[in-house]
Amino acid sequence: MALFTDGPACTIHDLTDEDSGLLQTAESVGINVTAKLRLAMSEVQSELEAWLLRPQPAMGVVGSPWLLPPGIGQVVVTPELARWEKMQALAMVYRDAYFSQLVDRYQGKWDEYAKLTRYARDQFVANGIGLVGDPMPRAELPVLGSASTSTTQAGGAFYAAVAWVNVAGQEGAASEAGSIRIPANNLMTVMASGAPANAVGFNVYAGTALGMMTRQNQVALPAGATFTWIPGAFTSSITAGNGQKPDYTRPLPRTMLRG
Repeated sequence: MALFTDGPACTIHDLTDEDSGLLQTAESVGINVTAKLRLAMSEVQSELEAWLLRPQPAMGVVGSPWLLPPGIGQVVVTPELARWEKMQALAMVYRDAYFSQLVDRYQGKWDEYAKLTRYARDQFVANGIGLVGDPMPRAELPVLGSASTSTTQAGGAFYAAVAWVNVAGQEGAASEAGSIRIPANNLMTVMASGAPANAVGFNVYAGTALGMMTRQNQVALPAGATFTWIPGAFTSSITAGNGQKPDYTRPLPRTMLRG
């Protein structure tokens, strides 16, 4: 699962899966859906931070090693949190569409998604907030290059992604996949940039197609290292994950603060 701070928990594709007419509506009234995704994340973040800052009589977790109150950077995107954010974004789109055109059908959808937003938030509150003790953010796009080799190698288009690893071996969300065309008798090189302070290394996922990228290193590579991918030299079926799972879940009060 990705961290909340990795970026919006849903994509435009996720929104259109929920509402197939979304893009047509957005285009007709001039709404930037990407901006609404960011605003929805900001709205949800405001509520999360308001709760995280509230004094708590106890941590709520027996034997928890984390003594300081958790911060927004420790929040994991659970399915309930992702749905809350998605419904918030949809409600914002149709709210703006209604105020732009004053068309009743937009108000109906706005009202419906506002109701679904409240329900999704209530479901999130009922399940609690997932947190990690040592958060590992999503990696940046890898730096790809090429290196000549004395062995015969077929060239072509190759793909790679990277993911940072913490001291406990927990892997953050993988980067977007980068691509590069490598000439014959050359190999693809992969570097990870922007290492978090708490990262002990990174993993490399590579392949000849986006859907065929698997992990290529047996142990985490140190930050600053350059990995040279030799197709077929190491066989792995491990694909890139979505990030850390919650280390623990904190209960939330049934009534959350609202701005």
